[in-house]
Amino acid sequence: MSQIMVPVLATLFTLPFLAWYIVYIIIVKSTKKKGKAIRMAVDITTVFFIVAVHLLIKEISGQSFLWLIFLIILTTAVLFTIMHYRAREEVEFLRLMKGIWRFTFFLFTAFYILLVCYGWVNYLLSAFIA
Repeated sequence: MSQIMVPVLATLFTLPFLAWYIVYIIIVKSTKKKGKAIRMAVDITTVFFIVAVHLLIKEISGQSFLWLIFLIILTTAVLFTIMHYRAREEVEFLRLMKGIWRFTFFLFTAFYILLVCYGWVNYLLSAFIA
């Protein structure tokens, strides 16, 4: 069983858009609701994007910046909590957590795209210049 799961998980962590698409298709087929499927796919695959960004940073720099990733998520959570409290004068925990988690998805999706582009450019430049 682990001989099948390890390559599948490695692929999904390396290509988180594929993980998002697979989750989206499964949820759409089971619920027939595209909006709900998009939100659930985002909620489920946020972890894949966070891990993918960590792996890309580690591959590009040779160092682990997991502490920085946690710091970014924590800072996002603090800022969202302050904004939520100022807007509503009361903190609705579940609503706040959904907002933080979904913003984290978009933030790490952007990081992932930037790091992939940087990696490609860096590789091409080193291949042609060296």
